[in-house]
Amino acid sequence: MPLIASSCIQAIKDRVSMVDVVSPYVRLKPAGRYWKGLSPFSHEKTPSFFVDPQRNTFKCFSSGYAGDVFRFLELKEQLTFSESVERLCEQFSIPLEYEQRGGTVVRSNEGVSIKKVLLDIYARATQFFKQHFWGDNVVAKKVRDYWRDTRHFSDETAKTFDIGFAPADGSLYVFLQNAGFSREQLQQSGLFYNPKRDYGNLMPRFQGRLMIPIKDLQDRTIAFSGRHLPFVTVQTDPTREAKYVNSPETPLFIKGQVLFNLSKARSFLEKNTPFYLMEGQLDAMRCFECGLKTAVAPQGTGLTEEQLKLLKRYDAPIIGLFDGDEAGLKAGLRFMTLGIPLEIPLRYVCLEKDEDPDGFLLKNPKRCETLADEALSPVDFFVYAFKRNGCDDGTVQRNVLQAMFPIIAKCTSAVLRFDLLRELSKTFHLPQSALEADLQAFQRRTPVKADAAPPMQPSPIYEQPEGQVLRFLLHAPHRTEAILKYLSLDWIDETHTAGRLLMRILSEFHENGIEPLDNRDRWNLSAEEEDCWCRQLAQPLASENESEQLTLLLQQMYQRFLEKRILEIDKRILKNPDGNIEEARRLQSDRLACKRALAEAVSFICLPKE
Repeated sequence: MPLIASSCIQAIKDRVSMVDVVSPYVRLKPAGRYWKGLSPFSHEKTPSFFVDPQRNTFKCFSSGYAGDVFRFLELKEQLTFSESVERLCEQFSIPLEYEQRGGTVVRSNEGVSIKKVLLDIYARATQFFKQHFWGDNVVAKKVRDYWRDTRHFSDETAKTFDIGFAPADGSLYVFLQNAGFSREQLQQSGLFYNPKRDYGNLMPRFQGRLMIPIKDLQDRTIAFSGRHLPFVTVQTDPTREAKYVNSPETPLFIKGQVLFNLSKARSFLEKNTPFYLMEGQLDAMRCFECGLKTAVAPQGTGLTEEQLKLLKRYDAPIIGLFDGDEAGLKAGLRFMTLGIPLEIPLRYVCLEKDEDPDGFLLKNPKRCETLADEALSPVDFFVYAFKRNGCDDGTVQRNVLQAMFPIIAKCTSAVLRFDLLRELSKTFHLPQSALEADLQAFQRRTPVKADAAPPMQPSPIYEQPEGQVLRFLLHAPHRTEAILKYLSLDWIDETHTAGRLLMRILSEFHENGIEPLDNRDRWNLSAEEEDCWCRQLAQPLASENESEQLTLLLQQMYQRFLEKRILEIDKRILKNPDGNIEEARRLQSDRLACKRALAEAVSFICLPKE
């Protein structure tokens, strides 16, 4: 696989703002010369995530992560360095260039990651399905009639959400093959499957269905949900009876970590604007069409904690709006059970047993204006849920307390626990002190496993001299020749990651010449080395006296080497007090030489001032 050209990486550094890369994940606010927000890597209430726009780096004090735009995407999207470069090139329209043998720089499709290939496949499939939705044939017109007359959605909504139609034939496979994609890549996309599990023909997963694209935070299609159309029946399709068929998980798409419409919804957030959490995509689109632009929905699976954490990053309340049937009520209970311990402001809108959000809002579009006021608090929702399930007034209190104590016990915030117990006290006319005593008794009987502590602050090992020399190599490459000239490899302490990484880099430079340290893929870094590299990249050099800093640093390493050498000589002398006289004299001579060198270390290394 060819390496990405240094010129391409430098172009990204010059043109891409860290603030722009981080903003889809974190709501940033100015703080002096920095921007700050809640950590996208850990659960916190006080902002500890900082972006330095001048240096184009980030630092997260709660998780310890730090680095540049590439590192941020590596951590957030689970990308490799090359994949993060490819993502940024695509997002900011920067030509992607590779280095071939002999140092030639070319634009090429070779070496493109499978994630980029899948994004291309899904983008083309989206256009393919849209063309068939807006086509002039009889089937396309029936699909549009179904969309307008049966589902009562507008053409504008279809265009906003890139609604399409999957024809009941093999034309998608031919279309994508003609676009240059291989059989293996098309099978990896999840758009096709092999029914005989051999090298036979691939079958389209979506046949004769209304196609709803699922998009990531950059508004790129990463999956599809296909809804059954009552007037299209494909006898050869084994899923023809299923109401919905969803894309399988791929390197792009993990169902429990994606929310439908989040890419659009987050752009409509304002102060105190809530997210509306629905069960399905059509429900979310109905909300969007009625004016509730911040509606989102899970992806063909039960709500997950990861999906709620996605929403929590935006520091907005969440209102649940699920079907009114038994399944919807259970989804609401899960919503509260997962969301309350995350300390997200939650409320819930209750519908009648035969209602769903799509039909409810279609009949009552003006109710959108009052939904937030009608929504129940967590305690009121639990009371409602148990009454709906047939509990009489005498048993509702017991059931609500039994359901909520385990949830309250998981809350790390004492204020939130107090507020919930106070609401329970008012609802059931019970002394709050009694509820607190019962909660403590419950916790003693059922100890709640504490959440894992956030990663520790960066270890002092990163401030060892080796780490600081690495920082000079990354931030002041013009100092590399001086470092190679004055720093002996014998002075490097390889007992920690920074020392081992520095030894690798300097040894390579001594043997094969100096190369820019811009492409981490060149070095095949371990996870520890990658973390060390990025921490030093995010840590700036002092703005003045670079030459003096480096001189003192090299002097420190030389002195440490000499002190260690003297200690080793002393140990050898003590181990053999009655040994060879000549050996003893030699050791004493070496010790004296080291002592003299130690006394002269300051004058031995003195870099010229600029």
